[in-house]
Amino acid sequence: MKEPPEELYEDLLAQRVVIFAGAGTTTESGSRTFSDPPFYESIKEKCKYPKNAPEPSFPDLMQFFCDHVDGGQRNRLVSSAIDRIETFAAPGDENTFATMFAYELAKLPYVDRIVTTNWDPFLEQSMNILVPMVEDRDLAFWHDAKRQVLKIHGCITRPYTLVATRDDYEACIKRNPLVFNKLRDLMASRTFVFVGYSLRDSDFRLIWAEIIQALGQFRRLAYVVDPEEKDEKTEFWKTNGLRHIRMSDVAFVRSIHAKLVADGYLPSEKLLNFFAAERQRTVRAHLERNQSESEGAFASAMYQDGLLHSFGHVLTGASLGKQPEELERELRNSEKHLHLLKRKKCSDINVAIEIAYWSGRIEVLNRFCKGDTSQIPIYFHPNRLEPSKKYIRG
Repeated sequence: MKEPPEELYEDLLAQRVVIFAGAGTTTESGSRTFSDPPFYESIKEKCKYPKNAPEPSFPDLMQFFCDHVDGGQRNRLVSSAIDRIETFAAPGDENTFATMFAYELAKLPYVDRIVTTNWDPFLEQSMNILVPMVEDRDLAFWHDAKRQVLKIHGCITRPYTLVATRDDYEACIKRNPLVFNKLRDLMASRTFVFVGYSLRDSDFRLIWAEIIQALGQFRRLAYVVDPEEKDEKTEFWKTNGLRHIRMSDVAFVRSIHAKLVADGYLPSEKLLNFFAAERQRTVRAHLERNQSESEGAFASAMYQDGLLHSFGHVLTGASLGKQPEELERELRNSEKHLHLLKRKKCSDINVAIEIAYWSGRIEVLNRFCKGDTSQIPIYFHPNRLEPSKKYIRG
């Protein structure tokens, strides 16, 4: 697989990269097969846009639809957008293809700022982000230490925020000035990677024109991810000072993930598969014995609870882009807690239970951080207060 540009990779490790995602990364991808035509084409057909007229921009077409089909209102347009996105929200192939980029991107912990003009909620859902930044009032919940998704053209879950028509485009910056100030801050200080945009995208053209106008030659090098290499496109990207990465959106994020794994920054698929299998083995052992059978059974059950909680933590963390440093920090804190527990009176049954539980938590975290794939002991010795490969009745 082709590797990302070295300069971009360096910026990514320093968490200076912003992914700017367009509709081509989700429901409007031309590289994935969907049963319905793109939203642009369906609206064009519904409003019977003149076939002999020049190709309209997206906002101009949406304005034409509202003016000619809905008497200047927006209800039919927004309803059409809701219907369109609902077809991709339901489980199935359509959803899998529309969310593929989002879930692959979520695995990259070093990408913590995503800007999008998309209306669908797939990016924030993939990253377990409950409150994306859509309106100025959302910025009250901005947290620098967390991942953030900035949705500058609204979200389908708040229909009144959608930016679609020419009138909407002209009003959106005035309506949410703080959101666009946040965007400008990112433009000035971070490396932008545009994904899922085409030449006719007015979204891209407007944003890029503002970057050039504001920063001129002092702007950071930006990139565009586009699998096609046509003379028209290549010349456009070059003229506008964008470095072209000739890859699909999914291949691009997978290439970054593969390099992060190869360089030791992220766990390998082999390691994740091992821990997933060990979790299943622990679940089977956890269910096969009655906790009240003996002191050993109870101690092992508590230890297995700790194992299972950590298994879920590290595996979910991998899919949500948790950095190894976070797990190592949790490991150190857990070890300190266990050390304090062991200094207490071990005759106290409650202390012994906690020791068993935290021993399980630490066993998984320690092995995951080291990349250890030797079989994990899934029982706990009630007297020695340590993991055991064999079941001890006690």
